[in-house]
Amino acid sequence: MTESASSDLIVCATDFSPEAASALGWATAFARREGGRVDLVHVLPEPTRDREALAADEATFEAARLHDAGERLSQVAAEAARTAGVEVHPELLVGDAHVSIVEHARGHLARLIVIGASGRPAIDRWVLGSVAERTVRSARVPVVIVPRHAPADAESARPLRALVGLEGDDFPELIRFAAGLRRRAACDVTFLHLYWPIEEFERLGLRGARDPLAPDPDVVKDLEPKLRARVAALPGHGEVTVLIRPAWGDPAANLLLAAAEDSNDMLVVGAHRRHGLARVLARSVAERVVRHAARTPIVCVPMTGSERASTSRVPAIRPILTVLAPTDLSEPGDAAIPQAYALLRETGGVVELCHVHAHGLPSPAYAYDERNLLTAEARAGIVEKLRALVPAEAEKLGITTHISVIDGGKPAETIVQAAERLNVDAISIASHGRGGLARALLGSVAEEVVRRSSRPVLVVRGPRP
Repeated sequence: MTESASSDLIVCATDFSPEAASALGWATAFARREGGRVDLVHVLPEPTRDREALAADEATFEAARLHDAGERLSQVAAEAARTAGVEVHPELLVGDAHVSIVEHARGHLARLIVIGASGRPAIDRWVLGSVAERTVRSARVPVVIVPRHAPADAESARPLRALVGLEGDDFPELIRFAAGLRRRAACDVTFLHLYWPIEEFERLGLRGARDPLAPDPDVVKDLEPKLRARVAALPGHGEVTVLIRPAWGDPAANLLLAAAEDSNDMLVVGAHRRHGLARVLARSVAERVVRHAARTPIVCVPMTGSERASTSRVPAIRPILTVLAPTDLSEPGDAAIPQAYALLRETGGVVELCHVHAHGLPSPAYAYDERNLLTAEARAGIVEKLRALVPAEAEKLGITTHISVIDGGKPAETIVQAAERLNVDAISIASHGRGGLARALLGSVAEEVVRRSSRPVLVVRGPRP
């Protein structure tokens, strides 16, 4: 999470503006709650090198400038220490603001950097950026951006309320930051995952009219176990909640809305260290959240640690415990079924044995009432044929068989969607062994499944005709 996860130092930057005063209030309240201390940092620009200034005794002017800034900084630090009852140490630095702040935090192994949200007009921030945004991009420790009117109640006796926005699939730093909050004092953490409804409906192959504005039970059923498994053992004190909600439009706006609705004390997001053209083309959620924060403090946790670790991490050996075995009920199509059971011979597990009754569906399938062409008798007949394909020794080997008939859809697309919906570890599918012109004209379901699937696929060659 940070360069020194055990440090109790908080670096708070100030330019003596109302926004900086709000940041200092929040930093001292947080330090009091956590038993920490604060370095109050003010950065002056480098002395002028202008010839006229040098001719006018620039050294005397510079000494006066440093003295006046130091006096004012000491007064603000003393008042903050007296009010909050924590140690506040003034630090006067010279140089580029965001560079000096980040270097001071790194050199003193700070736990957090706290800085006020920019008070400049939106057009100025768009052209020049703000010290807060540049600090977020450069820092290797979490940066807290405090809006001007944010309440400084981090010292309250009640547990803190932190909303953690989970973006993408790799977020160990966010989990570690939440755990760090909970180790020092009670903190109720809500992990929020926002999903794009249309994308999830299509990924899972969901059918029938659905409300895209409300959490979909089938989407939640698919996503929630994976998220809970990641955060179930979160150490510390306080409640842990997982929320899965649909999102339309900008994820940053949805996160800010969720944070405001539930009266959270902080919104925690991941900050990616993009620079140059990459930053322009793919602005992070953290950057957009920072620009539009109104009352909730934003904690931007750097994600570079996981990116570096992922390049050197030894891949874990994942057991195969569930296998999807689709068949078209032809002799070549049935050839992969014994291999599906063979994958689970030593460990036991579940085989999802299924058949796709291919036919066209309305587009999009999730916007219309589900259309079934199979009669109850026809479905029962297919189920019996599938049941006859289950090996006699499957039960003795600890292998459970789930049988399903999917009515409608293109075979390859439907198989991949079923694999996502059932969250299987692998797919075992037969290739009909077509070649040449027949393969070019008809295509290969197995080949398309291999191309589309995000899961391992075992392709079994069926008997030659």
